[in-house]
Amino acid sequence: MRSLPQTARQQGVARFAQAWAREILGASYPAIGLIDVEQRLRALSDRLVDALLAEPFTADPAAAVGAAVVEYTFGAADALAGTIEICGTRLLTDLRLGTADGYGARLAALQGGLAQGYAHALRERILAGQDSIHRAALHASDARFRMIFTGSAIGILINDGGGRIIDANDAFLRMLGVGPGQVQGRSIDEFAHPEDARELREAYAAQRTAGPEHIRMEWRFTGIGGSVVWAELTTSCLRDDDGRCRAQLSMIVDVTDRHLLQNQLRRQARHDPLTGLPNRTVLIERVHELMATGPERCIGLCFIDLDGFKMVNDSLGHDVGDRLLVAVTDRLRRVLSPEQLLVRMGGDEFVILVADTAGTADAVAVAETVLAALASPLRVGDHALSIGASIGIVERPVAGGDYADLLRAADITLYRAKAEGKGRWALFEAERGARQVTRHTLSTMLPRALEQDQFVVEYQPIIALGDGAGARMAAGAMVGVEALVRWRHPGLGLLPPDLFIGMAEETGQIVPLGRRVLELACRQARQWQECHPHALFVSVNLAARQTREAGLVEQVRRILDETGLSPDLLQLELTESAFMGTADEPLRVLRGLAEMGVRIAIDDFGTGYSNLAYLRRLPVHTLKLAGPFVEGFHSARDADPGDEEIVQTLVTLAHTLRLTVTAEGVETPMQAERLRAAACDSAQGFLFAPPLTAEEITQRILTRSAGSDRTSSSPTQAARAAWAR
Repeated sequence: MRSLPQTARQQGVARFAQAWAREILGASYPAIGLIDVEQRLRALSDRLVDALLAEPFTADPAAAVGAAVVEYTFGAADALAGTIEICGTRLLTDLRLGTADGYGARLAALQGGLAQGYAHALRERILAGQDSIHRAALHASDARFRMIFTGSAIGILINDGGGRIIDANDAFLRMLGVGPGQVQGRSIDEFAHPEDARELREAYAAQRTAGPEHIRMEWRFTGIGGSVVWAELTTSCLRDDDGRCRAQLSMIVDVTDRHLLQNQLRRQARHDPLTGLPNRTVLIERVHELMATGPERCIGLCFIDLDGFKMVNDSLGHDVGDRLLVAVTDRLRRVLSPEQLLVRMGGDEFVILVADTAGTADAVAVAETVLAALASPLRVGDHALSIGASIGIVERPVAGGDYADLLRAADITLYRAKAEGKGRWALFEAERGARQVTRHTLSTMLPRALEQDQFVVEYQPIIALGDGAGARMAAGAMVGVEALVRWRHPGLGLLPPDLFIGMAEETGQIVPLGRRVLELACRQARQWQECHPHALFVSVNLAARQTREAGLVEQVRRILDETGLSPDLLQLELTESAFMGTADEPLRVLRGLAEMGVRIAIDDFGTGYSNLAYLRRLPVHTLKLAGPFVEGFHSARDADPGDEEIVQTLVTLAHTLRLTVTAEGVETPMQAERLRAAACDSAQGFLFAPPLTAEEITQRILTRSAGSDRTSSSPTQAARAAWAR
């Protein structure tokens, strides 16, 4: 879960409370106005948001909020419906949160808690009201009882000792859409749903003879036009001195809306709120059904992980990421048959369950269908997004294990597909799978991997594009490197960061891992400083969680002292979301680092707040333009003038603030030339070099130092020629 700045939280709570108040104002007691309702709901909104963002998560606080809604609205019938509806449509939106990162599932759980708490509180209120009316019937005057009877919003029935209806109030008549003459002299079970009539008749008869003092249960009645009316019914017996039943008093509350909401919440609990796909619960149920039908049946499981989704989510924002997931879902639905169950597991992971397979070829065919469907770009708003997939395939008889075994095998195989290059499928092999590990197992290996120093750092060159004031050296020369961590796993080989950085952040291991990468990078940079005539800076990524660690500034100071690296040759990269809108500790940390002389860069600028004016308050030195800004520069034919104008504007404004600009993801000479023309200071990408080992960087430094600085006519040609050697 990502943190929510305090100001953004307060504004979101205020927006939501206001919308909630408008939604249920009609259900509230008439004497309460909008402002009063909003003030009451503000505190409840705070409690809901606390529950939504809490770690660990629990929906229990929502039940207390649901009970409070009963108190504030006096149990009005449409208050719960309005509350559930406004939570589903406004809460995440007003907080500027998407359904990704698990927020959609948390919201569904909170809605369930609200309904549960509301229902429990309403039942207690009904019972208290029933007791009050019961006492009034025994002790009050006829006029007083008649006032309670006719004015109540709860349906009230009075039966004689034989179970025939003597009287029914207007609330009951409206509930079933009948007139007074249609109920008197009849039995209540005559109005019940046919499937409940017998049980209701027997329950009433048992109470009249020697049954319990109170009957309290839910029954179905037949309403207008044959509609089903769910009602909560509480019945008491008024007895003579000899114990015989003289009359039965029934309190009946229409809970149809609550049942509809419960059905809706039950569906939400079994379906993904973003895509509408079945979720893990449905998958488990279906696998168990297939396993129970006979051991001779075979099933196939395709475990899908989208390639490049994290980059889209980080560079274009969660909203675009959510819309991309919906677009992927729609495309897969079109190519899969109804018998093939498509499930969203969470994040960018999907599973396809194939029943009654005749062999591995059936499951492989489904995987190839998925890859073919995702081969062409998906249109999301103004973006044409290329997204691929890695797929782990398992096909086996249902007698070959349980659901956990099946999913574990698919997970192992998916990992192998990603490690082999992505954009492909891999088939589970039992003997090979025994040597593989699941992501969960891999996450448990992280602490030991750190102890055993299994992580290595590769370095991608950052190249000067021009001779302007922002460049540290002449055009075409290397000005720095970005440190990129890799895991040299003893069994799986060299693992890229997207296979373990997410787990490291979730488990907190990103802190010691980040510290180790910083140590390695600073030590290596000091070695280059000794052999390069022009000092290179090294840029190291800093996770948001690291900025919240006590003593980070002193930790960086210690590493610089131990390695002997000058502070101005260290650049720390953070994403915008790590500190934009923050006040307190992260900002104090950044200022402490900057005062030490360390450079601060905003990574993937343009993917979050993109607030250049706010940067004036921050100790920032460099903006790193996100890859999507550069993609539109591939060729003159495909060039988008709008992209060039955006880049030009960002560079100009950054220079006005005395910031340098580095473009990421540069892959073609055309991109580099256009960035140079826009006065972008430096760039990195596969045009110049992929991430290289420290030894490869050292060799190229020595080669360049021994030769001329530039021999080509163009700065970008010079850089490309130099780094091609």
